[in-house]
Amino acid sequence: MAEQKAVVITGRGQRLALQTRPVPTPGPNEVLVKVNIAGLNPHDQYVRDLGYFIGDNVPSPFGIDLVGVVHALGKDVDKFKVGDVVFGNGDPFKGDYMGTQEYAIMDVSFMGRVPSSITQDEAATLPLNVLTMYIALFHPSTHAIPSPLTPEGQSFDYKNTPLAVVGGGSNCGKFAIQIAKWAGFGTIIAIAGKAKSNLLLDLGATHVIDRTLSDSDIEAKVRSIVGDDLLHVCTAVKAPDLTLGANLLSNSKKGILVPLTAGEVDDSRLNKQAGYDLRRFLCRPHEDDRRELSTIFWKSFPNLVEKGVFKPTPFQIVKGLDADKINGIIDEYGAGKNPTRPNVHVSDI
Repeated sequence: MAEQKAVVITGRGQRLALQTRPVPTPGPNEVLVKVNIAGLNPHDQYVRDLGYFIGDNVPSPFGIDLVGVVHALGKDVDKFKVGDVVFGNGDPFKGDYMGTQEYAIMDVSFMGRVPSSITQDEAATLPLNVLTMYIALFHPSTHAIPSPLTPEGQSFDYKNTPLAVVGGGSNCGKFAIQIAKWAGFGTIIAIAGKAKSNLLLDLGATHVIDRTLSDSDIEAKVRSIVGDDLLHVCTAVKAPDLTLGANLLSNSKKGILVPLTAGEVDDSRLNKQAGYDLRRFLCRPHEDDRRELSTIFWKSFPNLVEKGVFKPTPFQIVKGLDADKINGIIDEYGAGKNPTRPNVHVSDI
């Protein structure tokens, strides 16, 4: 069996290492991709240090965002051909489907050709974060708003459905705003730094509220916009205290708070006569209950990117499978430094 190089998780809390591992073989409805870029995300610090997703299944590559060139086709693949330059979602629970290796498996349901309007590096910034916010808004277990790509979405009143995004200036927050604009939400409130106000308004926010204000002032400004009718809040930034997002929700109607990371709500600081739902989730399109919604999205996603509906985020380039450099970036995530999105160039492009 052919061997390849990979930067792998070696154990919980252990340093990444460069090792060799077998080149995997694609199954039905899968392709083998020669990886050009593996995109890293903040959660990769938890993967390395706490064993998120992979547990004790080590050594394992990581990196969910993939860009590469189709190298071989599995059975029943007719949507792609060898040589196609593609981008897509890896599977965080399966090492063969991750990016920090020379060759990886991709499920054809969660990938597309890189649009001609963007570069491969720009494409690498999109799959996980966009799909995360798509699922956060439109899956039945999260906000349960119908997707615009489903029959139910054709008659849904997005215009009169307000949305607030705590952490609107984060990468996921920006994509939440863009998705809401695409869907037709009439009121999109971003709580973010003042320096990002113009950018977020350009992306589709109808209002931007300064995150440095006190929680009570932020809540007052939100209520001046939507009254007591806000039923949907996303917290799109790492926040141990989720109480602000819950406080923004309606007091008289039962609303939904969907956070992207761990955190708790201090219910003693709330006044929710109708209660509220705190709904946590994991963005894994391969799950049976998310596969259909995610597959529908990926059928349209590349074309939406081509049209400029979703804007790539800034990135930095990490040359090669350099375990020391990648360890350093993940250390920055752990220290809360929030480095510019790292794109590991596994191959020369």
